[in-house]
Amino acid sequence: MAKCEYCNQDMLKCDGCTKSTIILNDGKKYKRIKMGDDEDFYCGFTDENERCHDCGALIGHYHHFGCDCERCPKCHFQLISCDC
Repeated sequence: MAKCEYCNQDMLKCDGCTKSTIILNDGKKYKRIKMGDDEDFYCGFTDENERCHDCGALIGHYHHFGCDCERCPKCHFQLISCDC
């Protein structure tokens, strides 16, 4: 069982993370990008049953903490490797 550090849910059994905001290194709070949104790695997917290959989030839900597909809401690069 893999638990998300943001929402404390089992990542493989829930629809997605429930935490909608993130505080970046600049100290500001940002709205997170949902799976399937225009800025997301999975943009263009329309199957509501499509899951993120890394964290298991469904389209329309937030990726889980540490997901390699989550985009930074500030720079739009991969969140786990950006400097924001």
